[in-house]
Amino acid sequence: MTGLLLLSVLAVAGGPQAGEDFADVEIEKPFDAYLSANRLLMEVAGAKVIRLKGGRQVVLAVASTVLKDNTAKDRLRAERVCRVKALASVAAEKQGVQVCHTEEVKEKTVLVIDNEKETGKSVSELLQVTKTRVEGLVKDMPVVGRWRSKQGDVFYLALGVVLDGKGEPVREKPAK
Repeated sequence: MTGLLLLSVLAVAGGPQAGEDFADVEIEKPFDAYLSANRLLMEVAGAKVIRLKGGRQVVLAVASTVLKDNTAKDRLRAERVCRVKALASVAAEKQGVQVCHTEEVKEKTVLVIDNEKETGKSVSELLQVTKTRVEGLVKDMPVVGRWRSKQGDVFYLALGVVLDGKGEPVREKPAK
């Protein structure tokens, strides 16, 4: 019942079908019901946990990268980059993110004396660096979806798994 309620809420919140906003959409079942029900789940990168009835959970990790061209080499690069980003988002969800921000200011004043006239120039240089770091162990998750932006310039990859009440992956039994 909770799962059906969640799907209803996602369908209403998503407005028009999310698949209409993307191209080359390939999503495996049962993950297609969750991702295509809400455009934001497909567009916004990061880890998402959807709680189902009976203590089950669906864990989805979506990542994206800009495609440089349409070569096979760039598609492989995009797949690798997105897989790492998606797994990192799961680790960040579990262990948090370490953020480090530094600022460095350099000031220099130059005086010039020319024909008994003194002029000065002051130059300031500001360097700001913000780094984020995610570190942790996560179980690998299978690829459950791939799609592109409607313009075809952004590649998306979704990793996903269904977990039982103990947090162990649920292996679906093959249909007879």
